[in-house]
Amino acid sequence: MPLFSRDNVEIARYYLTILMVAGVFFGLIFSPPFISVGLISLVILGLLDPLKGINPRWRQNFVMALRSPMFWAITSLYLLLVVGIWQTEDWGYFTERLRIKVPLLALPIVWPGLPVFSARERGWLFGGFALFVLGVLVAVMVNYSLNFAEINDMIRRGQAMPVPRNHIRFSLLVALATLLSVGAFRLNTFGWGKIWLVTGGLLFIGQHFLAVRSGLAGAYGGIGVLVLALAWERGTWWPAVVGLIGLAALPVVAYVAVPSFQTKINYARYELFHRNPAEDKGDYSDGGRLTSLRLGLEVWQDHPLVGVGPGNLLQEMDARFAEVLPGVEGKRPHNQFVSALAGSGLLGGLVTLGSFLVLGWIGVRHKKPVYLAVWSVFFLSCLVENTLETSAGVTMFCVFLLLVAGYPRPSLEASTPPVEEL
Repeated sequence: MPLFSRDNVEIARYYLTILMVAGVFFGLIFSPPFISVGLISLVILGLLDPLKGINPRWRQNFVMALRSPMFWAITSLYLLLVVGIWQTEDWGYFTERLRIKVPLLALPIVWPGLPVFSARERGWLFGGFALFVLGVLVAVMVNYSLNFAEINDMIRRGQAMPVPRNHIRFSLLVALATLLSVGAFRLNTFGWGKIWLVTGGLLFIGQHFLAVRSGLAGAYGGIGVLVLALAWERGTWWPAVVGLIGLAALPVVAYVAVPSFQTKINYARYELFHRNPAEDKGDYSDGGRLTSLRLGLEVWQDHPLVGVGPGNLLQEMDARFAEVLPGVEGKRPHNQFVSALAGSGLLGGLVTLGSFLVLGWIGVRHKKPVYLAVWSVFFLSCLVENTLETSAGVTMFCVFLLLVAGYPRPSLEASTPPVEEL
Protein backbone atom coordinates (compact mmCIF):
# COMPACT_ATOMS: atom_id res chain seq x y z
CA MET A 1 0.00 0.00 0.00
CA PRO A 2 1.46 3.42 -0.94
CA LEU A 3 2.56 5.58 1.98
CA PHE A 4 0.18 8.39 1.00
CA SER A 5 -2.86 6.27 0.28
CA ARG A 6 -6.26 7.57 1.33
CA ASP A 7 -6.51 5.07 4.17
CA ASN A 8 -3.10 6.01 5.57
CA VAL A 9 -3.82 9.72 5.33
CA GLU A 10 -7.07 9.33 7.25
CA ILE A 11 -5.45 7.14 9.89
CA ALA A 12 -2.73 9.75 10.36
CA ARG A 13 -5.33 12.53 10.52
CA TYR A 14 -7.24 10.59 13.18
CA TYR A 15 -4.28 10.03 15.50
CA LEU A 16 -2.83 13.50 14.96
CA THR A 17 -6.19 15.09 15.78
CA ILE A 18 -6.36 13.23 19.10
CA LEU A 19 -2.74 14.19 19.80
CA MET A 20 -3.36 17.88 19.04
CA VAL A 21 -6.50 18.03 21.18
CA ALA A 22 -4.51 16.46 24.01
CA GLY A 23 -1.78 19.06 23.38
CA VAL A 24 -4.36 21.83 23.73
CA PHE A 25 -5.51 20.30 27.04
CA PHE A 26 -1.91 20.30 28.27
CA GLY A 27 -1.31 23.84 27.07
CA LEU A 28 -4.38 25.21 28.82
CA ILE A 29 -2.83 24.29 32.14
CA PHE A 30 0.92 24.52 31.60
CA SER A 31 2.09 26.13 28.37
CA PRO A 32 0.51 28.68 25.96
CA PRO A 33 2.84 27.61 23.09
CA PHE A 34 1.19 24.18 23.20
CA ILE A 35 -2.17 25.88 22.69
CA SER A 36 -0.88 27.70 19.59
CA VAL A 37 0.75 24.61 18.11
CA GLY A 38 -2.35 22.52 18.79
CA LEU A 39 -4.79 25.01 17.27
CA ILE A 40 -2.66 25.66 14.17
CA SER A 41 -2.27 21.92 13.66
CA LEU A 42 -6.03 21.36 13.99
CA VAL A 43 -6.62 24.01 11.31
CA ILE A 44 -4.16 22.27 8.98
CA LEU A 45 -5.58 18.82 9.70
CA GLY A 46 -9.15 19.99 9.15
CA LEU A 47 -8.60 21.98 5.98
CA LEU A 48 -5.70 20.48 4.03
CA ASP A 49 -4.94 17.11 2.49
CA PRO A 50 -1.65 15.79 0.99
CA LEU A 51 -3.49 14.00 -1.86
CA LYS A 52 -6.30 16.39 -2.78
CA GLY A 53 -5.01 19.72 -1.53
CA ILE A 54 -8.29 20.47 0.25
CA ASN A 55 -9.51 17.85 2.72
CA PRO A 56 -12.32 15.83 1.04
CA ARG A 57 -14.12 15.40 4.39
CA TRP A 58 -14.12 19.16 4.84
CA ARG A 59 -15.61 19.63 1.36
CA GLN A 60 -18.33 17.12 2.16
CA ASN A 61 -19.26 18.43 5.62
CA PHE A 62 -18.73 22.18 5.40
CA VAL A 63 -22.10 22.87 3.77
CA MET A 64 -23.74 20.94 6.61
CA ALA A 65 -21.79 23.08 9.08
CA LEU A 66 -23.07 26.26 7.42
CA ARG A 67 -26.60 25.08 8.20
CA SER A 68 -25.71 24.60 11.85
CA PRO A 69 -26.79 27.30 14.32
CA MET A 70 -23.67 26.46 16.31
CA PHE A 71 -21.47 27.65 13.44
CA TRP A 72 -23.14 31.06 13.30
CA ALA A 73 -23.43 31.43 17.07
CA ILE A 74 -19.67 31.07 17.55
CA THR A 75 -18.41 32.86 14.43
CA SER A 76 -20.71 35.83 15.03
CA LEU A 77 -18.65 36.64 18.12
CA TYR A 78 -15.65 37.15 15.85
CA LEU A 79 -17.55 38.91 13.09
CA LEU A 80 -18.82 41.39 15.70
CA LEU A 81 -15.21 42.36 16.34
CA VAL A 82 -14.49 42.78 12.62
CA VAL A 83 -17.55 44.99 12.13
CA GLY A 84 -16.11 47.47 14.65
CA ILE A 85 -12.96 48.11 12.62
CA TRP A 86 -14.24 51.48 11.39
CA GLN A 87 -14.21 52.90 14.93
CA THR A 88 -10.67 51.83 15.73
CA GLU A 89 -8.10 54.28 17.06
CA ASP A 90 -5.95 51.94 19.15
CA TRP A 91 -4.77 49.64 16.35
CA GLY A 92 -2.35 47.72 18.56
CA TYR A 93 -5.13 46.60 20.89
CA PHE A 94 -7.53 45.92 18.02
CA THR A 95 -5.09 43.68 16.12
CA GLU A 96 -4.35 41.86 19.37
CA ARG A 97 -8.11 41.19 19.74
CA LEU A 98 -8.23 39.90 16.15
CA ARG A 99 -5.37 37.50 16.85
CA ILE A 100 -6.60 36.27 20.22
CA LYS A 101 -10.14 35.60 18.98
CA VAL A 102 -9.19 33.81 15.73
CA PRO A 103 -10.33 30.41 17.12
CA LEU A 104 -13.92 31.75 17.20
CA LEU A 105 -13.75 31.96 13.41
CA ALA A 106 -11.22 29.30 12.44
CA LEU A 107 -12.32 26.32 14.53
CA PRO A 108 -16.01 26.24 13.47
CA ILE A 109 -14.84 26.50 9.84
CA VAL A 110 -12.23 23.70 9.91
CA TRP A 111 -13.85 21.39 12.47
CA PRO A 112 -16.04 19.66 9.83
CA GLY A 113 -12.83 18.31 8.24
CA LEU A 114 -11.66 16.59 11.42
CA PRO A 115 -12.57 12.98 12.23
CA VAL A 116 -15.97 12.39 13.83
CA PHE A 117 -15.17 10.62 17.07
CA SER A 118 -17.17 7.62 18.23
CA ALA A 119 -18.53 7.32 21.76
CA ARG A 120 -15.44 5.39 22.85
CA GLU A 121 -13.05 7.98 21.43
CA ARG A 122 -14.90 10.93 22.93
CA GLY A 123 -14.88 9.08 26.24
CA TRP A 124 -11.10 8.76 25.95
CA LEU A 125 -10.77 12.50 25.54
CA PHE A 126 -13.19 13.38 28.33
CA GLY A 127 -11.84 10.80 30.75
CA GLY A 128 -8.22 11.55 29.91
CA PHE A 129 -8.77 15.24 30.49
CA ALA A 130 -10.53 14.61 33.81
CA LEU A 131 -7.72 12.34 35.05
CA PHE A 132 -5.07 14.82 33.90
CA VAL A 133 -6.70 17.71 35.75
CA LEU A 134 -7.22 15.53 38.83
CA GLY A 135 -3.52 14.65 38.85
CA VAL A 136 -2.53 18.32 38.68
CA LEU A 137 -5.09 19.16 41.38
CA VAL A 138 -3.64 16.49 43.68
CA ALA A 139 -0.19 18.08 43.24
CA VAL A 140 -1.67 21.49 44.10
CA MET A 141 -3.28 20.03 47.24
CA VAL A 142 0.01 18.41 48.31
CA ASN A 143 1.71 21.80 47.98
CA TYR A 144 -1.12 23.36 50.01
CA SER A 145 -0.69 20.84 52.81
CA LEU A 146 3.07 21.42 52.90
CA ASN A 147 2.67 25.22 53.03
CA PHE A 148 -0.65 25.42 54.85
CA ALA A 149 -0.15 28.54 56.99
CA GLU A 150 1.62 30.55 54.28
CA ILE A 151 -0.99 29.83 51.61
CA ASN A 152 -3.90 30.54 53.95
CA ASP A 153 -2.32 33.89 54.75
CA MET A 154 -2.03 34.61 51.00
CA ILE A 155 -5.75 33.89 50.56
CA ARG A 156 -6.55 36.06 53.59
CA ARG A 157 -4.81 38.96 51.81
CA GLY A 158 -6.78 38.41 48.59
CA GLN A 159 -4.19 36.36 46.72
CA ALA A 160 -4.81 32.99 45.12
CA MET A 161 -3.61 29.53 45.99
CA PRO A 162 -0.53 28.67 43.87
CA VAL A 163 -1.58 26.70 40.78
CA PRO A 164 -0.04 26.27 37.32
CA ARG A 165 -0.12 29.66 35.56
CA ASN A 166 -3.52 31.32 36.14
CA HIS A 167 -5.80 30.51 39.10
CA ILE A 168 -9.06 31.54 37.37
CA ARG A 169 -8.30 29.50 34.27
CA PHE A 170 -7.28 26.48 36.33
CA SER A 171 -10.44 26.63 38.45
CA LEU A 172 -12.57 26.76 35.30
CA LEU A 173 -10.72 23.74 33.93
CA VAL A 174 -11.42 21.88 37.18
CA ALA A 175 -15.12 22.74 36.81
CA LEU A 176 -15.11 21.49 33.21
CA ALA A 177 -13.23 18.31 34.18
CA THR A 178 -15.85 17.65 36.87
CA LEU A 179 -18.62 17.72 34.27
CA LEU A 180 -16.65 15.75 31.67
CA SER A 181 -16.18 13.02 34.29
CA VAL A 182 -19.95 12.60 34.12
CA GLY A 183 -19.64 12.52 30.32
CA ALA A 184 -17.04 9.74 30.62
CA PHE A 185 -19.40 7.87 32.94
CA ARG A 186 -22.29 8.16 30.49
CA LEU A 187 -20.05 6.85 27.70
CA ASN A 188 -18.75 4.02 29.93
CA THR A 189 -15.15 4.99 29.21
CA PHE A 190 -12.67 2.14 29.77
CA GLY A 191 -15.53 0.24 31.40
CA TRP A 192 -14.78 2.03 34.68
CA GLY A 193 -18.40 2.81 35.49
CA LYS A 194 -18.87 4.75 38.72
CA ILE A 195 -15.14 5.40 39.09
CA TRP A 196 -15.78 8.40 36.85
CA LEU A 197 -18.38 9.74 39.28
CA VAL A 198 -15.82 9.38 42.08
CA THR A 199 -13.33 11.28 39.90
CA GLY A 200 -15.86 14.06 39.37
CA GLY A 201 -16.61 14.16 43.09
CA LEU A 202 -12.92 14.51 43.98
CA LEU A 203 -12.56 17.33 41.46
CA PHE A 204 -15.58 19.11 42.91
CA ILE A 205 -14.24 18.75 46.45
CA GLY A 206 -10.87 20.09 45.30
CA GLN A 207 -12.61 23.11 43.80
CA HIS A 208 -13.53 24.22 47.32
CA PHE A 209 -9.90 24.04 48.45
CA LEU A 210 -8.87 26.22 45.49
CA ALA A 211 -11.47 28.76 46.70
CA VAL A 212 -11.65 30.63 43.39
CA ARG A 213 -15.10 32.17 43.14
CA SER A 214 -15.32 32.06 39.34
CA GLY A 215 -14.58 28.34 39.33
CA LEU A 216 -16.93 27.66 42.21
CA ALA A 217 -19.76 29.55 40.51
CA GLY A 218 -19.13 27.61 37.29
CA ALA A 219 -18.95 24.27 39.09
CA TYR A 220 -22.08 24.82 41.16
CA GLY A 221 -23.99 26.26 38.21
CA GLY A 222 -22.88 23.50 35.86
CA ILE A 223 -23.74 20.73 38.32
CA GLY A 224 -27.10 22.35 39.08
CA VAL A 225 -27.96 22.50 35.37
CA LEU A 226 -26.71 18.93 34.92
CA VAL A 227 -28.96 17.68 37.73
CA LEU A 228 -31.99 19.40 36.21
CA ALA A 229 -31.16 18.24 32.67
CA LEU A 230 -30.72 14.63 33.78
CA ALA A 231 -34.07 14.77 35.59
CA TRP A 232 -35.69 16.18 32.44
CA GLU A 233 -34.07 13.44 30.35
CA ARG A 234 -35.38 10.70 32.63
CA GLY A 235 -38.71 12.29 33.43
CA THR A 236 -38.17 11.89 37.19
CA TRP A 237 -37.85 15.07 39.22
CA TRP A 238 -37.57 14.03 42.86
CA PRO A 239 -33.85 13.09 42.61
CA ALA A 240 -33.19 16.56 41.17
CA VAL A 241 -34.93 18.22 44.13
CA VAL A 242 -32.84 16.18 46.57
CA GLY A 243 -29.69 16.89 44.59
CA LEU A 244 -30.29 20.64 44.46
CA ILE A 245 -31.01 20.78 48.20
CA GLY A 246 -27.78 18.94 48.86
CA LEU A 247 -25.92 21.25 46.47
CA ALA A 248 -27.28 24.30 48.29
CA ALA A 249 -26.10 22.90 51.64
CA LEU A 250 -22.56 22.16 50.47
CA PRO A 251 -21.18 25.73 50.82
CA VAL A 252 -22.15 25.67 54.50
CA VAL A 253 -20.30 22.38 55.00
CA ALA A 254 -17.33 23.71 53.03
CA TYR A 255 -17.20 26.88 55.13
CA VAL A 256 -16.91 24.78 58.29
CA ALA A 257 -14.59 22.08 56.92
CA VAL A 258 -12.32 23.74 54.33
CA PRO A 259 -9.92 26.39 55.71
CA SER A 260 -9.09 28.02 52.38
CA PHE A 261 -12.78 28.28 51.45
CA GLN A 262 -13.57 29.85 54.83
CA THR A 263 -10.69 32.31 54.48
CA LYS A 264 -11.83 33.37 51.00
CA ILE A 265 -15.43 33.91 52.14
CA ASN A 266 -14.24 35.99 55.09
CA TYR A 267 -12.04 38.06 52.79
CA ALA A 268 -14.91 38.75 50.38
CA ARG A 269 -17.28 39.56 53.21
CA TYR A 270 -14.84 42.06 54.72
CA GLU A 271 -14.17 43.78 51.42
CA LEU A 272 -17.79 44.07 50.35
CA PHE A 273 -19.51 44.84 53.65
CA HIS A 274 -17.05 45.92 56.33
CA ARG A 275 -14.08 47.67 54.74
CA ASN A 276 -13.94 51.46 55.17
CA PRO A 277 -12.17 52.83 52.06
CA ALA A 278 -11.18 55.94 53.99
CA GLU A 279 -9.16 53.82 56.41
CA ASP A 280 -8.14 50.84 54.30
CA LYS A 281 -6.84 51.99 50.92
CA GLY A 282 -5.48 48.62 49.78
CA ASP A 283 -6.08 47.42 46.22
CA TYR A 284 -8.88 44.87 46.62
CA SER A 285 -9.96 42.63 43.77
CA ASP A 286 -13.72 42.86 44.35
CA GLY A 287 -13.65 46.64 44.58
CA GLY A 288 -11.77 46.85 41.29
CA ARG A 289 -14.19 44.45 39.63
CA LEU A 290 -17.25 46.40 40.72
CA THR A 291 -15.64 49.66 39.61
CA SER A 292 -14.87 48.13 36.22
CA LEU A 293 -18.52 47.12 35.81
CA ARG A 294 -19.76 50.57 36.79
CA LEU A 295 -17.38 52.34 34.43
CA GLY A 296 -18.13 49.87 31.63
CA LEU A 297 -21.84 50.61 31.91
CA GLU A 298 -21.06 54.32 31.89
CA VAL A 299 -19.12 53.87 28.64
CA TRP A 300 -22.16 52.14 27.15
CA GLN A 301 -24.49 54.90 28.36
CA ASP A 302 -22.27 57.46 26.64
CA HIS A 303 -22.17 55.41 23.39
CA PRO A 304 -25.43 53.40 23.49
CA LEU A 305 -25.89 52.21 19.90
CA VAL A 306 -22.48 51.15 18.57
CA GLY A 307 -20.27 51.53 21.64
CA VAL A 308 -16.87 53.14 21.89
CA GLY A 309 -15.43 50.56 19.47
CA PRO A 310 -14.05 47.13 20.49
CA GLY A 311 -10.55 48.27 19.61
CA ASN A 312 -10.81 51.36 21.81
CA LEU A 313 -12.22 49.77 24.96
CA LEU A 314 -8.92 49.39 26.81
CA GLN A 315 -7.81 52.98 26.34
CA GLU A 316 -11.27 54.27 27.28
CA MET A 317 -11.34 52.20 30.48
CA ASP A 318 -7.79 53.27 31.37
CA ALA A 319 -8.79 56.93 31.01
CA ARG A 320 -11.87 56.51 33.21
CA PHE A 321 -9.98 54.56 35.87
CA ALA A 322 -7.37 57.35 35.93
CA GLU A 323 -10.15 59.82 36.73
CA VAL A 324 -11.90 57.92 39.52
CA LEU A 325 -8.99 55.87 40.95
CA PRO A 326 -5.71 57.66 40.18
CA GLY A 327 -2.74 55.35 40.39
CA VAL A 328 -4.82 52.16 40.07
CA GLU A 329 -4.29 50.07 36.95
CA GLY A 330 -7.29 50.21 34.63
CA LYS A 331 -9.41 47.12 34.08
CA ARG A 332 -11.81 46.12 31.35
CA PRO A 333 -15.32 45.36 32.63
CA HIS A 334 -15.29 42.05 34.48
CA ASN A 335 -18.27 40.83 32.51
CA GLN A 336 -18.17 39.71 28.88
CA PHE A 337 -21.62 41.12 28.16
CA VAL A 338 -20.84 44.52 29.68
CA SER A 339 -17.62 44.56 27.64
CA ALA A 340 -19.69 43.87 24.52
CA LEU A 341 -22.09 46.70 25.39
CA ALA A 342 -19.26 49.15 26.08
CA GLY A 343 -17.23 48.15 23.01
CA SER A 344 -19.97 47.54 20.44
CA GLY A 345 -23.07 49.12 21.98
CA LEU A 346 -26.54 47.64 22.04
CA LEU A 347 -25.73 45.74 18.83
CA GLY A 348 -22.76 44.05 20.48
CA GLY A 349 -24.70 43.21 23.62
CA LEU A 350 -27.56 41.64 21.67
CA VAL A 351 -25.24 39.64 19.39
CA THR A 352 -23.19 38.33 22.33
CA LEU A 353 -26.20 37.42 24.44
CA GLY A 354 -27.99 35.98 21.40
CA SER A 355 -24.98 33.81 20.58
CA PHE A 356 -24.95 32.33 24.07
CA LEU A 357 -28.71 31.76 24.02
CA VAL A 358 -28.48 29.95 20.69
CA LEU A 359 -25.67 27.75 22.03
CA GLY A 360 -27.80 26.95 25.07
CA TRP A 361 -30.87 26.27 22.94
CA ILE A 362 -28.86 23.65 21.01
CA GLY A 363 -28.44 21.68 24.22
CA VAL A 364 -32.10 22.04 25.12
CA ARG A 365 -33.29 21.06 21.64
CA HIS A 366 -31.21 17.88 21.51
CA LYS A 367 -31.49 17.08 25.25
CA LYS A 368 -27.75 17.06 25.90
CA PRO A 369 -27.26 17.28 29.70
CA VAL A 370 -23.45 17.38 29.79
CA TYR A 371 -23.29 19.88 26.94
CA LEU A 372 -25.79 22.15 28.76
CA ALA A 373 -23.72 21.91 31.93
CA VAL A 374 -20.51 22.84 30.07
CA TRP A 375 -22.34 25.72 28.38
CA SER A 376 -23.48 26.91 31.81
CA VAL A 377 -19.88 27.07 33.05
CA PHE A 378 -18.94 29.39 30.20
CA PHE A 379 -22.08 31.50 30.54
CA LEU A 380 -21.52 32.02 34.26
CA SER A 381 -17.82 32.67 33.69
CA CYS A 382 -18.71 35.41 31.22
CA LEU A 383 -20.91 37.04 33.86
CA VAL A 384 -17.93 37.56 36.18
CA GLU A 385 -14.92 37.60 33.82
CA ASN A 386 -13.80 38.64 30.35
CA THR A 387 -13.53 34.98 29.40
CA LEU A 388 -13.47 35.61 25.64
CA GLU A 389 -10.77 38.29 25.86
CA THR A 390 -7.89 35.84 26.49
CA SER A 391 -6.45 33.20 24.17
CA ALA A 392 -6.93 30.49 26.80
CA GLY A 393 -10.55 31.51 27.43
CA VAL A 394 -11.40 31.55 23.73
CA THR A 395 -9.69 28.18 23.24
CA MET A 396 -11.59 26.59 26.14
CA PHE A 397 -14.87 28.01 24.90
CA CYS A 398 -14.47 26.73 21.33
CA VAL A 399 -12.76 23.37 21.88
CA PHE A 400 -14.94 22.11 24.73
CA LEU A 401 -18.25 23.21 23.23
CA LEU A 402 -17.40 21.76 19.81
CA LEU A 403 -16.18 18.49 21.31
CA VAL A 404 -19.09 17.95 23.68
CA ALA A 405 -21.68 18.99 21.09
CA GLY A 406 -20.32 16.55 18.50
CA TYR A 407 -20.32 19.41 15.95
CA PRO A 408 -21.17 19.21 13.11
CA ARG A 409 -24.00 16.73 13.61
CA PRO A 410 -23.64 14.12 10.85
CA SER A 411 -26.62 13.69 8.56
CA LEU A 412 -28.47 10.38 8.42
CA GLU A 413 -26.93 9.70 5.02
CA ALA A 414 -23.35 10.25 6.17
CA SER A 415 -21.05 7.26 6.47
CA THR A 416 -19.67 8.48 9.79
CA PRO A 417 -20.96 6.94 13.03
CA PRO A 418 -23.74 8.75 14.88
CA VAL A 419 -22.81 11.19 17.63
CA GLU A 420 -24.12 10.04 20.99
CA GLU A 421 -26.01 12.64 22.97
CA LEU A 422 -24.33 13.96 26.10
